[in-house]
Formats: sequence, C-alpha cells, structure tokens
Amino acid sequence: MLPYMRQSLAFAILTIFLVSGCKKNEQHTFDYPEIPNTSVVEEHYGISYTNAFSNLEKINDSSIVQWFKEQDSITESYFDETSKYREIYAYYDSLENKEKDPARRIFYNESGATFYLSRAKDKRNLLYRQEKGTSSQLLYDPKIYKDGSYDIAYYKPSYDGKYVAMAMEKEGHFFDELLILDCEAKNTIGEPIVNTKPRKAGGYVWAPDSKCISFIAYPNYGENHNDRNSYTALYCLDNLDGTAKPIFKDGKNGVHLNQEYYPVPMFRSTQSNFMFIYAGNASDFWDSYYIPIEDYKAGRYSWKKLYSSEDMIFHDWGTERDGKYYFKRLHEDNIELCMVDLEDADFQHPKVLFSGKGEDQLSGFKVTRDNIYYTVSTNGIASFLYKYVENGEDIPIELPAAAGEITFDYRSPYNNDLWVTLSGWTSNPKDYYLHPKTGKFQFVELGMWPDFPEFSNIISEVVEVTSHDGTKIPMSIVRRKDHKFDKESMGIITAYGAYGISETPWFHSPIADFVNQGNIYASAHVRGGGEKGPKWHEAGMKSSKANSWKDLNACSQYLIDNGYIHPKRLGLTVSSAGGITGGMAVNERPDLYGVFTGFVPNLNVIRTEYMEGFDDSDTAFEFGTIKEKESYQDLLRMDPVVNLSKDKEYPSTLMIIGFNDYLIPPSGPGKYTALLQSYNMVNDKPYLLDVKFDAEHEIDWVEDYAKMLFFTKTELEKRH
Repeated sequence: MLPYMRQSLAFAILTIFLVSGCKKNEQHTFDYPEIPNTSVVEEHYGISYTNAFSNLEKINDSSIVQWFKEQDSITESYFDETSKYREIYAYYDSLENKEKDPARRIFYNESGATFYLSRAKDKRNLLYRQEKGTSSQLLYDPKIYKDGSYDIAYYKPSYDGKYVAMAMEKEGHFFDELLILDCEAKNTIGEPIVNTKPRKAGGYVWAPDSKCISFIAYPNYGENHNDRNSYTALYCLDNLDGTAKPIFKDGKNGVHLNQEYYPVPMFRSTQSNFMFIYAGNASDFWDSYYIPIEDYKAGRYSWKKLYSSEDMIFHDWGTERDGKYYFKRLHEDNIELCMVDLEDADFQHPKVLFSGKGEDQLSGFKVTRDNIYYTVSTNGIASFLYKYVENGEDIPIELPAAAGEITFDYRSPYNNDLWVTLSGWTSNPKDYYLHPKTGKFQFVELGMWPDFPEFSNIISEVVEVTSHDGTKIPMSIVRRKDHKFDKESMGIITAYGAYGISETPWFHSPIADFVNQGNIYASAHVRGGGEKGPKWHEAGMKSSKANSWKDLNACSQYLIDNGYIHPKRLGLTVSSAGGITGGMAVNERPDLYGVFTGFVPNLNVIRTEYMEGFDDSDTAFEFGTIKEKESYQDLLRMDPVVNLSKDKEYPSTLMIIGFNDYLIPPSGPGKYTALLQSYNMVNDKPYLLDVKFDAEHEIDWVEDYAKMLFFTKTELEKRH
C-alpha cells in the first residue's frame, strides 16, 4: 500500500465526502488516471474475443506500474478523506486484538512438549512448554535474525523436541528461508536454505530419527522466481551447509513429475514404517509413492507407486499406523473412510470403515493409538463427531457445543491424545481436549480466542433456495435474533464455488459487528464448492460453471424477496477463484447488487495460460484450457472481464489485490476496473483498485475487511 499520495495526483482527485458527513443524494465525481486501451483480438478455433487493456498484462513496465500506483492513490483518498474509516479500522483492530491468550499455531509434539507462536508487537516469538502445566519458555525471537526484518512464517519441531525447522519470511520476498533451531542451546545452527515456501504446500517433515527434514524445494528462486519444477529435498543435521539433496525429482530414480505438481513428503511419527510422497496440484485426487523405512535409512530412493489419481483417493494424505494405511476415497458418489494393509495393498477392494450417504458425507478423520475418530458434515455446514467401533455400531460423541466445522489435532498415530476445534458463524472457535478413556471434553485455555458477549444476540440459520434449474442451494444466513424483516436492512452475500472447497462456518468479529447493527451476512453454498460432495463440485466446473453464479443470484434474490434486506442494499464480496462466480453474477444481474468487492479476485481467467510465471494447471483442471475448443468456449463464457458490457450499469466496486500475487495476475482486476471506469463517462460512481505492492495472494483480516465493510456500508447507504 502506498503510504503517501502523489502530489501530481492531488489536483485530480476531487473531495469525496462520506455519507456520514454529507447529503445522501449528493453527487461526486472521480478523475481516474488515463491509460491507452490496447485491445487485441484473440482467435482460437475460429472464435474470437477482445483482450481489452492488454497492455496491463505488462506488469513490470514502468508506465503500467505507475498506473496501478495512481489507481491506488485514488483509492487511498477515498478512505482517508474523513476520519470515519480510521475510526472503524481502529475499532475492528481492537476487536481482533481483544485480550486473549496469545498462543497461536499450537503444535502438540510426540515427545510430550507443546510448541506455539506468540505475537510480540510486530513479530511472532517461538515458545514451548515441556509438559502440561509447566511454564512456557522462549525459544526464539526472530528480531535477532539478520537485519531484524524477518518473522517466523511456519515451524515444525522434531519428534524428540530437540530441534525446530523454521521458515523465516520477509515482506516482499517470494520464498522463505529455512533455519534449524537447536532447542537446548536456543540458537540456530548451520546455513539457511533460501528456496522454500512451506505454507504453500508440504510444510517441513522430520524423519523418524529426528536427524533430517524433507520439504518441497523450488529451483527457480532468482529474480524471475516461480514455483514450477519443484522437487522433494532432504536436509540433514550432519551437513547443514545450505544445500539440500533431491530425493524425489522429475528424471531421477525413475520419477516422472509434472512441472506444476507439488511432491509433498510425509512421515507422521518416530514409529513410521514408510515414507510417502503425494504428487498433484488442484485436483482432489493425487498420485502417491512410497518406500519402506529401511530403504529411506539406507538412502535407496527407489519409489514405488502406491496409488494413482484414477483411484479417486483424496489428497488428505492418509495415515499409516502399524503397517495399515487409512484414507478417504470417492466411491459411487459417496466419501468413504477406508483401510488397507500395506503388505498387500488392494485399493480397489479396501476395508470400508464408514461410507457417507446423500447430504451426510465424511469430512475428516484422525487415527490415534487405540481409536479412530471421524467427522460427518451435513451440506458442509453442520458437523458431527464419531468414534469407529470394530465389528459394532460406531459411537456418536456428544459435543460441548454445536459445530459448523470440526477439525482435529494430535501428537501422532501412536499416541492417544486428541484435540478438537469447534467452529461456527456466531462465536470464535474453541479448542477441547478429548479424554481417551472417559470420552469427556476439557476446554483448552492455551490459544483461547476471546468471547464477545456484545454479539450474543446473533444467530445463524440455513435455508434452501431453488436455483435456475430447480436445484436446492443451501444458504447460511447470519442475523440478529430480533432481525426486522422490514426490507430496510443492508446485507452482504458471499460465495466461492470452486475447487470443491466448502464455505464452512467461520467467525470474524468485524462481520459480527456489521450483523449486530441490524444487517445480515449470507454465504451461498453454490455448486463448484464441496458442500454436498464431489458431485456438487463437478456441477460447478468447466462447462457447468454457470451454475455457480446462477446459484448465487438465486440466493441474492431470495434475500430480497423474503424481506431480509432493502432491495437496493445488497453488497457482494468474493475472494480468489470466487471472483469468477461473483464477477459473472454481477455481469448477469447487476441490478441485484449495490456494491461489489473482491479480495485478490480472479476476474480474467481466460488469460492465465497466456502469461508467464502463473500456475495454469489449476486453471486447466478447474475451469478449462484454451488448448481444447470446448474448454476454450467454456472459459469465454465464464470470464468476467470478457463479458463486461458498456450497455449495463454496474454497482460501486472495490478490488483489493496483491501486486506480487503468484496465483492470479493483477492485470485481471486492473482490466476490470479500467473497463468500468471507461464505461462510466460521468465518473459519478467509485470503481476503485486498492493495490498492496508488497503483498502476494493474501488477505489482511483487519485492514482489508475494514475497507470492504466501510466501502460497502458507505455506498449502500446512498441507495434508496
């Protein structure tokens, strides 16, 4: 974000009075920066489209960078013209930083120790507790590393608790630096490795003897960095010279690996009997390879295929315990929990421990020493916990509170300790320890999030909305218990609808504050997501992608027709791949929405394959490729930029992007904004582009949400 406003633009930006300080009907104008519209006609298979503002794809060109800076300055002026935005930001910041236990990213180690990060001012310190009930000790303060500008982005302790592998991030740097921390000496050892990005895929994985770590390494870490041709590397404590040994790489040891696949290594315990590699990308189903632990110790990396993506085994990276392998698979439209014996693995005929049915599908599972636990999700919105019983009826476990989503944590498959996190729309997540003998839950104070009694009047409900083709679409609605159905309230609706990712219930205090003011927040669980299983995902992919935005529009219309909101006071907010769903929903029914906002949104999906350095395998899998005629036509129909029309009136728009985004080219939101500005000749509506020049594909949960909510409320309050 630009910390200043360019003087050359000061004369061009007219004063923007916010609703709180002016008459609601007062007109404002915006003097947007000009840039030539270099339009290029692209043609494939005799079918053409216009690539408007193609020059914005040259994101390293100084004139293009300048245009993005000028757009950002206008946006900053919108927020800084009065003190109102800063007051709202400060309030949301106080909510998100309300007094709470500072522990985050807790790791329960197999040795019995507990590690966690704790924020101290602008850095994350690494601490640990040797045993339950003991006091915490500081292990590492990132301010001592190099020039003090690095922070701990990720960490992984060794199984014996003697070492920690840490990823050190620096703002503006694409890759993280890998450091090894000696916990007893409390200092780092050896030389750093500079080409890792563990949060993107794979993490750091310790070997059972705690002497080596494996991780995904990236060879292209120079000036023109990218994440292609990655490989699995090994880095051992007896040779910490800053170089790592490739052990799973295309062209070596009989391995053939797609340049856009990530080879994720996996051990889970000191008692692991095999090393696994999971290779894939956007698909739900990956290939898996393995070697016995004896081969790993001997340095024999003759990888064997365990299963392929065609076996429809989910990439949740299964669990091995005592030579048995537990995994999730898709079988006859249902998600199953299965097991095979690795001595004679038959993935076509596994032992089925549980099978989902209809709207109730397997979500997650954890294998502990003596038990197997799994969760079942109904429409991806409500979750339930069970314990598997061999040769008997599985036991439902009563939860301490209703849960929209349940996630697990544990020490290892050879330990009985298990923690569960319960999440929902109306309160912060809560962690509980599940006692293995009594089956009772104990609330965990470490890492406890704050309670918000001021939001106790908020509830959530689920309705089903009939879409364009008769399909019933679940929609979560968050509102006050005493919500007034008088068609005067404002509302925000969101949707994603891609990659089989479910919009599971989650709590965010700024959203709760918006709702508490008498407004509503809705999440449309549209096709393309995973709420009702893989078929729900497929029904919003490629040639069926239109279902995603038509489902969203049906849900939006439902809110208006049923009196939840004022018919002109609905805002739409989306993120990432949800930009396609949201952008096309607005293109098709701009009259439904008074505001459209996006966080790092994909708005020009057809152009991904044309641009250097961006991952187009994700796009090809989920949306289509220009290399096939039918798929090319699908991309044309779903691209928000291509389908914008100068003959329609579009809602007030704010796009928040990272200029260093490695997944979605910033040119897409740039073109979208430029076209909207060029269509609105009187410049009486804000079409704004907020550019964070040091950011990647990320969302700031305080600043970005403060801007989204402030912009949405300000613009919706103008509509009658």
